[in-house]
Amino acid sequence: MEIKASELIGQHYNEFWKFKGRYRVLKGGRGSKKSTNTAIWFIYHLLKHPKANLLCVRQTYNTLKDSCFTELKKAVNRMELQAEFKFTISPLEITVVRTGQKILFRGFDNPDGITSINVSEGALCWVWIEEAYQIKEEEDFNKLDYCIRGDDISKYGLFPQFTLTMNPWSEMWIKGRFFDIKDKNILALTRNWYHNEFLSDDDKQMFLDMQKFNPEQYKVVGEGEWGQPGGQYFSEFRTAIHVIKPFELPNWRRYVCFDYGLDMFACYFIAVDDRQNLYFYKEIYESGLIVSDAIKRLKETTNEPIYMYIAPPDMWNRRQETGKSIADLFLDNGICLHKADNDRVQGWLNVKEWLKVFKDEQEIETSKLKIFENCTNLIRCIPQLQYDERNPNDVAKEPHEVTHAPDALRYFIASRPRPASLPKKDNRVYNFSFEKPKQDPTQERIIPI
Repeated sequence: MEIKASELIGQHYNEFWKFKGRYRVLKGGRGSKKSTNTAIWFIYHLLKHPKANLLCVRQTYNTLKDSCFTELKKAVNRMELQAEFKFTISPLEITVVRTGQKILFRGFDNPDGITSINVSEGALCWVWIEEAYQIKEEEDFNKLDYCIRGDDISKYGLFPQFTLTMNPWSEMWIKGRFFDIKDKNILALTRNWYHNEFLSDDDKQMFLDMQKFNPEQYKVVGEGEWGQPGGQYFSEFRTAIHVIKPFELPNWRRYVCFDYGLDMFACYFIAVDDRQNLYFYKEIYESGLIVSDAIKRLKETTNEPIYMYIAPPDMWNRRQETGKSIADLFLDNGICLHKADNDRVQGWLNVKEWLKVFKDEQEIETSKLKIFENCTNLIRCIPQLQYDERNPNDVAKEPHEVTHAPDALRYFIASRPRPASLPKKDNRVYNFSFEKPKQDPTQERIIPI
C-alpha cells in the first residue's frame, strides 16, 4: 500500500510529522489544520506499525464523536482507506480490519475508564488529547501519563507518545509545562491560518479583516497567542472576592438549579441569606447520565429541604415515544421543577448585576454572589466565557464545554432578576428648628356638637 501523506498534510508540519519524543504539543488558531493533520498522522502510522494502538481523550467523553472520531473518519476517507477500517458508534471505536488494532475513546470525566484501559493486539502506545486546554488539573494528565509505559511498546519497536492539540484559549498548567521549557522529549509548536495553504481566498480574507478591525481577537484566533478570542464576558468576576471557603450554612432557604443534557448534568445548590446574598455551595458536574441516573444522582446529593428546583424550559418538551417530558419524569420521582426564563441576553446581564463588586458598610469590596471553592467547574468556566461575535450582549456558545455551569447559574438568576440595592448613605446635614405656632385672635374657636 502506497500513501503519499505529504500531498495531504502540506507544508509547515515537517517537525510535527517526524518527532518521536514523548510529548508533542500543538496549539494554534482556527484554520491551522492542526486537528486535520494530527488525524492523518495517526491513520498513516497505524497502518505503518501493525502493533500500535491509539487512545483519543477529551475532557468529556460525549464530545469525542463530533471531534476526534469525525476527524479520523475524514482522514480515512481522504486517503481512500475505507476498506481498511471499521467504525462503530456503540461502543465508540475504530478498528483496523486486517490486524485488529484499535482506536479507543475515553473522557477525563470517567478517570477510572482511562487508567484501566488495555488492548488485546499489540501495545497501547499513542494518546491524542484534543482541546487539551480543557483539562482542569495537571494531576489528571499525570495519571494518564503514568499508564503509557511497559516493555511491550519497545518490544514491538514502537515509541510512546502523547499528542496534545488545542486552541490557545487558556494557559492553565500547559503553558508552563510544555511551552516555557526546553526538553528533548517535548516538541511544542504554534501553527496558524497562514500555515494552511489549503484555505480558500474567502477564509484568508476573513483573517485579514479580523486583523484590521479586531486586532485583540486576531492575536488569539489568528496568531495563536494565549488568551480569550472574543474577550472575557464576565470581567466582573474576581476569584479573591467571588470564591470563598465553605462554611456551615445557617437555616437559610435552599434552591437547586441545573442544565441537563447527555453531554453534561451541571447542577448547583444555592442558599439565600436574610440580606438576599447568594451562596453557591455544592455542585454535580457529570456527563453521560440518562434522565433516571441524573434524578438518582440529584436525590443522593440532596440532604436538605429544597424550596425550589429550577430547570431550563426544554425540560418540558414532550418525548414522541412516551408523551412525557423530562419535567414529568422528575415529578414522577417527587421533584417538581420550576421553569426558568430562557432570555439569554437579559439573563446574562442579570448575572453581571449579581457579580458586580461594591463596597459594603465597612468599605470592604464584596459581591451579592459567592461561590464555595468546592464548586470547581463553575469557578473554572465563568472567567472563560467570551462575547458572542455576532451579538456582543450575548455569551459565545463555544467552547461549548464551558457553558453548562454558567447556564445553570443563569437559569437561577432568571428567577431573581436584580440583586437588592443597599440603602444609600445620606451625608447631608439638616438643621431643624421648632417654633410654637402663634394663635390667630381673629380665628373663632369651633366646638363640635
